Amino acid sequence: PFKVGFLPISHSIPESSGLVIDTPQGRLLHTGDFKLDETPLVGEAFDPQLWADVARPGVKALICDSTNVFSGHEGRSEASLCANIDALVESAERMVVATTFASNIARVKTLAQAGTRAGRSICLMGRAMRRMVETALEAGVLNDFPTVVSPEDAQNIPRENLMLLVTGSQGERRAASAQLARGKFQGISLKEGDMFLFSSKTIPGNERGVIRIINQLSEKGVDVVDDNDGLYHVSGHANRPDLKRMHQITQPQMVIPMHGEHRHLRAHSKLAQDSGLPALICVNGMMLDLSGNAPKVAEYIETGRRYLDGSIQVGALDGVVRDRIRLALNGHVIVNVILDDENDMLGEPWVETRGLSEMGHAGAPLVDLLEEDLSQFIGRAGGKTRGDDDKMEHGFKRVVRQTCQAEIGKSPEVTVIVSRLMYP
Repeated sequence: PFKVGFLPISHSIPESSGLVIDTPQGRLLHTGDFKLDETPLVGEAFDPQLWADVARPGVKALICDSTNVFSGHEGRSEASLCANIDALVESAERMVVATTFASNIARVKTLAQAGTRAGRSICLMGRAMRRMVETALEAGVLNDFPTVVSPEDAQNIPRENLMLLVTGSQGERRAASAQLARGKFQGISLKEGDMFLFSSKTIPGNERGVIRIINQLSEKGVDVVDDNDGLYHVSGHANRPDLKRMHQITQPQMVIPMHGEHRHLRAHSKLAQDSGLPALICVNGMMLDLSGNAPKVAEYIETGRRYLDGSIQVGALDGVVRDRIRLALNGHVIVNVILDDENDMLGEPWVETRGLSEMGHAGAPLVDLLEEDLSQFIGRAGGKTRGDDDKMEHGFKRVVRQTCQAEIGKSPEVTVIVSRLMYP
């Protein structure tokens, strides 16, 4: 019922594309992640005329990136960083280490060229960094990249003549940045007076890992430079004025904000509405009807994480994973009891435990303590309780958890099995 085409657009990774989706109800444009960079250094530049031409037949809806809607200034080009990075690397007296997103090939090239112009040999460290550069060169996306040296050869180069480009800008524990911060990686270690540059923005949620690396580097006497002043990093996403410009270029009938937290979607929706464009906040699981003059909610579908449990997929809200976690954290107690047709107990209740300490604070086996307390509970219980399986289960669970809490400080999961013998 629809056709999909790809429309080149600039982003922090090369060969990014938006989607042109033609449907019986009209044309949809999906920007994907984008920025309006007409001098991206690597990859295709943003072509406003191309987007305007594609939009000329009419755009039913623009589904648009919202990540930087709160940034009030126009987005900066990747090319604007070269002078600042050149000056920083040139000023360094000892070894320079720089980290960025390995997929940001243009930034990796900018850093490498700055090192070369400062008379430094370039060494790539981290699997993703090497793979990205090698693949970009093979595909013809990257050219004029400086010659690199291996980590083995880098060990023989004077520190003031060496620059490392490493993975781990988001604090990943196994990446090159974290390993260098902890000690030695591939035969190279950082020393007092070296410089470490974060040419990246910390993604929300990764702050703890990044701060840990910064502090470890500081303890070594390494000078850490981040991008708090905006000198060494530009975002790969469109800022608020750029979003408004995209609205103006494509002239959509309506706007559907995407990619962002709810507050980003809400702010982008308001930005569109202020320009007279109908907009709707669409969250995960929401299905929209775009056939009219304004978007409206058509249906809700279940969304969320799904897990492969053996050979079966289970949803995050199905309770399977939750129960598994509770069993792992709390342990498990199985209580068995047999009653006759007059609700009298046949024998004593018996207990099996899994994942719990064998001995309690009283110095006696936990199983023995549980069976004794359960026997006392049944002895005190009236006929109505012994004749009602639900009341028996509730009472057993309460006794087991109270005893375990007192003896081992745990409130386990409890399974109660009540068997009744009915005589003819």
